Amino acid sequence: MDPSRDSEIFDFIEDAAAWVEEYTGHILVARDVVEHFDSFERIRLKAWPIKPDAVVGIGYSPGAGAATNLYGARIASSSRPAVVLPAVGTRWPVGASGVTVLVRAGYEAADEVPANFRRAMLILISAYDSDREGGDVFAKAEASARRLCRWFRIRRL
Repeated sequence: MDPSRDSEIFDFIEDAAAWVEEYTGHILVARDVVEHFDSFERIRLKAWPIKPDAVVGIGYSPGAGAATNLYGARIASSSRPAVVLPAVGTRWPVGASGVTVLVRAGYEAADEVPANFRRAMLILISAYDSDREGGDVFAKAEASARRLCRWFRIRRL
């Protein structure tokens, strides 16, 4: 292998992972994700996967007041999208706006990542390397990656 290309290949890997994440909404490497909502009305997270025991951090603005943190929220993650719910026995604050949710999402181990995502990334990486101008080879590779990943996309939020 030619080590002079390591940086370039690393960039291809990052680009392919970003493509899969953008297309499917799946986070390939677990990390903290922040999502913003207008209110507590419908907090359905785009990020996936989320473990049922994930700790949720919530910040919001209570009317004209200063930003406030809320503790004890829970996740309903048995189906996608995951829904953020208030702590057991409580309700969301009334009149709150500017809700920010922080949660850990993604695959904790590489072997948890669906094989179709890995295949799609390999196809894209190969295309990035062989078709640097983004021509026909890349268009075909992207179409193949879409076919591999389409069943993992969320249908609606």
